[in-house]
Amino acid sequence: MTEIKRTYLIAILILIAAILLSLFLRLDFSNAALLLKELRFPRMIAAVAVGGALAISGAVMQTVLGNPLADPYTLGIASGAALGAAMASTLGFHLSFFGLNVGAVLGAILVLIALLKLVVKGARKSESMILLGVMISLTCASLLAIWMALADPMGVQSITFWLLGDLSRVELKSGLALLGLTLVIATYFWFFSRKLDSFLLGENTVESFGVSLEQTQKASILLVSILVGFCVSAVGMIGFVGLIIPHLVRQRLRSSFHYHLIPLAFITGAAVLVLSDALARSVSEPHELPVGAITALVGAPLFIYLFMKRKRGDLA
Repeated sequence: MTEIKRTYLIAILILIAAILLSLFLRLDFSNAALLLKELRFPRMIAAVAVGGALAISGAVMQTVLGNPLADPYTLGIASGAALGAAMASTLGFHLSFFGLNVGAVLGAILVLIALLKLVVKGARKSESMILLGVMISLTCASLLAIWMALADPMGVQSITFWLLGDLSRVELKSGLALLGLTLVIATYFWFFSRKLDSFLLGENTVESFGVSLEQTQKASILLVSILVGFCVSAVGMIGFVGLIIPHLVRQRLRSSFHYHLIPLAFITGAAVLVLSDALARSVSEPHELPVGAITALVGAPLFIYLFMKRKRGDLA
């Protein structure tokens, strides 16, 4: 068995184990059928979809921006989606896609438009986008806090829990729709993996291959924004998955080429979020922890490790 096949096998087995753990950990077998159908299966599907979506989103953004610290959260796209979802909900704007709030997607796209308008073109464009994204993210978070306090003072605690990641509210149809959308966009990126690979060779090489750097970059970020918008509308904000998972997969593959990076990032991201959700649900029963707190608790030390490794020149 080749190394790449072994990597796929390990990733798939971990995902299967995570799914079984999520479904059956501390399950009350006297009422198992109802619990599985109404609660555990929908949130497991949502965890697979969102974990995979965030991981491939991070992988694509790190490539097209040429920055290993890029992901939907550092660019402010997730915060824009959260603000859009909250405003749409409180204003009675109920346009939805299989139960997923379209307001979140509009918020994510508006942040993307603002980024593209404000960013300064030049050699440090990716760094400018990251810095602007962080500022936009903080602005959106502040506006969201003010909006919720004014619109629904009694609902601030509920929205805070949602913002930290909450898979308990996802219905089956929403989870399946999100999984379908994630698979479609992941397949698109996988199909055009050579276009993404060309970014690894530098701007001049990309242009010589007939690939428009700017158009491919904008199209990729737009698709990521749509995907992340729907993810945020379903489960709130879950950080670090999109930032950390692509780096872990690249280190395992010892390669940044996207033909294997995209599917393995999806599988690994799905497994990590399914495990995180199972831990968040069971570690302090009968209380439930926000799943975003679990991913942040694990992801923050890994982020520091990757940052220090990049500083030493070991991480491209």
